[in-house]
Parts: sequence; structure tokens; C-alpha cells
Amino acid sequence: MTHRCGSVAIIGRPNVGKSTLLNRFLGQKIAAVSPKPETTRDRLLGILTLPGAQVLFHDTPGIYRGAKTLLAKHQVQVAREALAEANAVLVMTDAVTGLTDKDRDLFRLLPQRRGQSADEKISVFLAMNKVDRARKPQILPQIEEALRLYPFREIFPISALNGENISPLLISLVAALPEGPAAYSADQVTDRPLRVLAQEMIREKALLFTQEEVPHSVAVLVEEWREGTRGAKLYVRATVYVERDSQKGILIGKNGDLLKKVGEASRREIEKLSGRPVFLDLWVKVAKNWRRDTIMLKRLGYA
Repeated sequence: MTHRCGSVAIIGRPNVGKSTLLNRFLGQKIAAVSPKPETTRDRLLGILTLPGAQVLFHDTPGIYRGAKTLLAKHQVQVAREALAEANAVLVMTDAVTGLTDKDRDLFRLLPQRRGQSADEKISVFLAMNKVDRARKPQILPQIEEALRLYPFREIFPISALNGENISPLLISLVAALPEGPAAYSADQVTDRPLRVLAQEMIREKALLFTQEEVPHSVAVLVEEWREGTRGAKLYVRATVYVERDSQKGILIGKNGDLLKKVGEASRREIEKLSGRPVFLDLWVKVAKNWRRDTIMLKRLGYA
């Protein structure tokens, strides 16, 4: 029986639903999701093992021009590397907003060949997300324009949120992968340590509960991770970094109420990931201009 294994880079401009789609493919949450753009900051591997195939999904930061901070440049570089290394590429757009100039710029970065290259065997697909919220007459003109701009192998109108058309998309992605043995064990869903996933869940909740002034300035570092004896609570001490004192005040909230909400929601997510009760010890600190600080970026894992 033929077995397929290969990588699929999920790329697109910020906030089109790439992380939501990865979580949908895996049937569980490993990627942070929020309505705020640029939630994903680094490449995240999601491993889907199926009968006869293993798909290595790479969720990537949104690709956009004009990156100014060191962090933003890192994010764009990460996405470009994933695009270059993949066996198949899944481009995502937002069917509600339609194709934007940022989408068209991204299409120019795609391999300049037909939907599949005989030499490199790279297949390029397009997923038009959020069709559950788009007006139906919007869809066909977007498909026609996308095909004028790039010869995608296939185009799928989907909803990553409710699962619409996800199964046909997955079948086509698997068929585009090369033959080969599985690269990871069947029970593994990512190569990231649990504490790194925990950091992302905390950052996700900080994004969800704060105003527009804070999100891009938030970073999280788990400082201590103590397993303890069997049945005991997992102890997690984490620091949420922001760039200004005013942002620290916003994140903590009046009488610490907002930080308490962030902590409670984060703890529930970490408990789902770890399968055990968690004591989350959450702190907020200011690291001025950390997005432009090489040393701080390395400490946070963004370099």
C-alpha cells in the first residue's frame, strides 16, 4: 500500500484564518487564534497522521510588505522559508474581503510555474476562507480573478471555522505529497514542547482580552515549569512582556481583574494541552522596545 508523507506550507496575509485551519485539520487546538492580525509569529508544525499518509502542516506568520521591527522581519522570513521548503503550498485568502493588494503581492511570491512542477513536484492550492460569512455572488469572481493571477492546481471555497469543504481540500493535499514513510510517530501532533504551546495560549488570551494598544507588544515567556508528583498540579510560572508602562496597566486592569481573566482562561487551555490540573503563576513586566532588541528576541525564541 502506498504511503505518502510531506510538508504543506499554509501561507497568506495576516488574519485570514491560517491557524484556525491548522487546528481544524488536526482536530485539536495547538495554534493560538485571535481576531487580532499577526497572532502567529513563528512557524508551527502540525502533524496529521492518517491511514496511508502523514501531513506535516506548517502554519506561518502572515506575509506582508513593509516590515519595520526585527520581530516583523523575522516573521516574514519564517513564512518565506516555509514556502521555499514545502512539498505543497496552501495559500489562504478571505472570501469576505475578497482579493486585496496584499493577496496579489503574495501571489507574486509563489513559484513561477504551473500549478505543479514536473521537476520539483510543488503543488500550489488556494483556499478561500470564511465562505460561511461571504455573499455567494462574491465567490465566483474571486475564483476567476485568482486564476488569472496564478494557475493554482485547485481552488477550494472553505470555512475553517465550521469545517465546510475541508475534507475535499485535505484529500487533494494528501494526493499532492510524495511517497514516503511517516516522519513522526502516529501519536505526535507537533514538534513543539508543551511549555512553548502554553506560552502561545497565554499570549492568545492576552490578545483576546486587551485593546488595540497592547496586542503587538505582547510576548510571553514560561520561566518555570514544574511537573511535581503524579496527580499533583503542574506549576507554570510565566511572564507577559509589554513595551510600555501604560500597556502593563491595561493588561493588569483595575484591581488586577483583567490579568485574572487572562490567567483563568490560559489555565484552562494549558490543562487541555497537558491533561492535568495546572497552577498558573502569571506576571507582567515591561521590556521597552523588545521587538527591536536582538537579545530579547532570542530570549523569547523569535530569532
